[in-house]
Amino acid sequence: MEPIKLFDAELTVMQYLWENGRVMATRIAEDLMAQYGWKKSTTYIVLKRLEGKGAIRRQNPKYWVEPLVSRSQVQHSETSSLLDKMFGGSFTSLFANFLSSEQVSAGTLEELQALLDEKKKEQ
Repeated sequence: MEPIKLFDAELTVMQYLWENGRVMATRIAEDLMAQYGWKKSTTYIVLKRLEGKGAIRRQNPKYWVEPLVSRSQVQHSETSSLLDKMFGGSFTSLFANFLSSEQVSAGTLEELQALLDEKKKEQ
């Protein structure tokens, strides 16, 4: 699958779909209006964009909508984009930047070390 770039509003709709699965567009519009104050037309414009990107499928009658890409596919695409754009494709630079943050707790470091150890075993 081609990498997919989602803008914030598109990501909001996709997160809704990942949590709720196949849903009628009217329900999405109602829920996003209640949660974010979106107009119905805003939701439908975003749905049309997502359909154009191949991220969702629309089925009639009653305009059923379902995701065609998974959360992990989008996460991978967005991470690759961030890595290329901000760190010149260097995972080491990204990781070093992350580790320099004062928000990294000892518990987080232990979790990361466990992930690294597991990855080493796989290779």
